[in-house]
Amino acid sequence: MEEEITPARIANAICQDTTYEGYYVLVEGKKDVRIYRRFTSDVSAKVKATFGKSKLREVYRILTERNFVRKIGIRDADFLRIKGNPKYTAEFTDPIFVTDGHDSEIMMVATGVINNFFLMVTDEAKVAVFEEKHNKKVVDMIFSLIRPLGNLRLANKRFGLGLAFKPERPEGNALRIDRFVNSKSWGYNGDESMVNTVIEYSKNRGSVVASRAVVLEKLREISMEEHPNNEICNGHDFAYVLHLISKQGIGSKSKLLQDSACVEDLLISQFDWIKFSGTQLFARINQWQNIEEKVIFEAR
Repeated sequence: MEEEITPARIANAICQDTTYEGYYVLVEGKKDVRIYRRFTSDVSAKVKATFGKSKLREVYRILTERNFVRKIGIRDADFLRIKGNPKYTAEFTDPIFVTDGHDSEIMMVATGVINNFFLMVTDEAKVAVFEEKHNKKVVDMIFSLIRPLGNLRLANKRFGLGLAFKPERPEGNALRIDRFVNSKSWGYNGDESMVNTVIEYSKNRGSVVASRAVVLEKLREISMEEHPNNEICNGHDFAYVLHLISKQGIGSKSKLLQDSACVEDLLISQFDWIKFSGTQLFARINQWQNIEEKVIFEAR
């Protein structure tokens, strides 16, 4: 249903809301509405999902063409700040703001929400025992486990390898990251294991998938660039492995941990105003607010 909602339809709905005089905050999806709605003014801001980054840009463009100025956007950075990305410019002037790190989940993790997450699903002693056993903090462990997958995502984007990383439909099966993450040693099973898993997942999707040899070659090329974890790693992958570690590594029995989507919801629930107001995302938005003398985001 969401994929059938066109940018023109979203823009029309905004323009037709003639009784509202405040600003629209355009975001990528429903999850982002849950994140940012808690920080916006009840009077002067509405958070509107556009169902995708490309649709967000198109909605923004249509509204600009119609001289509708009461709008800003928030989008995931994804690979925008990766060195060598020709699309990135620090002088971008439209008020479309990007997350700290790769996406909203990675931004939230950087603010320390994971500590409160564990307080909700287990106890601190169990986390400490797990980290001592593996001589590594959980956050650092997760980044080391999902970094290769982030590199593969970038390789696919840059070289057009034909790989798929998400189901064709929302109700479809997710990529099985646990097939190349060892849930006993909590180590990475290697590039070949990951590439085989992703290639099998990508078959019969309507795209030509590159050979294993080519995929491995391009993956190693990207890996040698050594991009920062917070820019290369994907929040959905982080939540998937955090769910695995919480259940199988730390042994949480919490009923809150049904799947990785529940993990994302728990991280959102711990992302409060104090944490949000400490992000670079908010700093840039607040600078714009002060210049424009608008109040869109405020403590609630």
